[in-house]
Amino acid sequence: MKNRTSAMGKTLAFIQWFTAFAVIIAVVISGRWFVKAHSIVLYDVFLDDQWVGTVSDTDKIRRWKADRYEEAGQRHSFYRFTSNLDRLRFEESTTRRDVIDLDAVLAALKEKIMFTYYAVEIRIEGRTAGIVKDPETAAAILEQVKAPYMASQKHKEASVLSAGQEGNTPEGRTTAEFVQRVELLETAVTPGKVEAYETVLNRIVTGDVQPMEYTVQPGDCISLIAQRYRIPSDLIRANNPGIKNDLIRIGQKLNLSVQQPWLSVVTRETRTEQVKVPSGVKYEKDSGLKSGVIQIVSNGKPGLKQVSYQIVRVNGELKEEKKIGEQLVEAPVQSIVRQGTKVIPGTGTGKFTLPVLRAKVTSEFGLRWGKNHKGTDFVSDERGILASDNGKVIFAGWKSGYGNCIIIDHGNGYETLYGHLSKLGVRQDETVKKGEKIGVMGSTGNSTGVHLHFEIIKNGRQQNPMKYFSL
Repeated sequence: MKNRTSAMGKTLAFIQWFTAFAVIIAVVISGRWFVKAHSIVLYDVFLDDQWVGTVSDTDKIRRWKADRYEEAGQRHSFYRFTSNLDRLRFEESTTRRDVIDLDAVLAALKEKIMFTYYAVEIRIEGRTAGIVKDPETAAAILEQVKAPYMASQKHKEASVLSAGQEGNTPEGRTTAEFVQRVELLETAVTPGKVEAYETVLNRIVTGDVQPMEYTVQPGDCISLIAQRYRIPSDLIRANNPGIKNDLIRIGQKLNLSVQQPWLSVVTRETRTEQVKVPSGVKYEKDSGLKSGVIQIVSNGKPGLKQVSYQIVRVNGELKEEKKIGEQLVEAPVQSIVRQGTKVIPGTGTGKFTLPVLRAKVTSEFGLRWGKNHKGTDFVSDERGILASDNGKVIFAGWKSGYGNCIIIDHGNGYETLYGHLSKLGVRQDETVKKGEKIGVMGSTGNSTGVHLHFEIIKNGRQQNPMKYFSL
């Protein structure tokens, strides 16, 4: 019984001890929770890695930062900008600070804030042509410089299309680039440096004035000076308003200053068009046909080829045009023609040759001394007169005005007349061959010297002989 009582006492003592320990632990834990729940968290504020102050509320500083950006955007809407406030950061404070002052921190940040404004600088061959607000504006200006030359080329293409040239409508592509080196650089600027779109565009297009003074020399005139220096005559007149009626004096000073654009535009046009290929003619000799007679056996058909060209212009002025390729689309089909070779005595070929060797023309066909000269006069050291084509002599004798004269009928609607001969070498009704000697040059009839008067007569009307010779 005694032992049982002792065991129960020990158990009761353990329970009391454990309960007391648990109470102590609970008090400690709840105390810590209470302290943590009712303590203030502090934050150190840093700008550019420099401590500015300590605050308990970072949201107010964040709102203050957003307000500063909004104000800068409203003041300078043209610019893209950044600020060192992007480097503002907060760290939970590990050191107890004696001073916690939000207003002091904001005042310090206001003193340290720095805004940087950005714009785009257009540089041409290293020179600043202008500063604009953004890359899109710069690109639009450069495209506007190219636009007139691209538009001019499109107008030409449209004109060809409207002409309605069936089967020959050109297709092409035009590109444009600048001769000079152009750079677009983002640069930090102070507010007010950005220029208007039109200002920069006008500066690039108008360019600089290249001063030049010229002293008028003997023999000069405005058009000659303009051609020599490759400038418009109107520019010389505009630069020198004192010029009246284009009169200039030797020794006079002329202003030939010319504005030079900052940029020159080179356009390269690749044009492809379809071009007809001539069918051509294939001649087949036929001894059964009379000489000079032809017969069409079959009509040909033109072919078609695709030809590509490249055209290069600088500021609209043509610099080069070359063919860069061609491809046959449809082969041509030749016309087939039979050509007679049978020579019938007294019948001409239709092709005439000079009636005098080493001939010189002294008087042409047409109006002469107020009258119509019906033929062509020839002189030569070779006095022999030759039949200009095959034919039959229908007259050989004296003819008023012509003196000794020969007329040959070529049996094809043509006649030839040879006048002022000193000697006749053929008789009427004789047949002669082309190039055969028929007489000797002289000065009979109405003649002022030794020469041959020669006429070609077609269906009773005199023709200009020089248009008929096959030399």
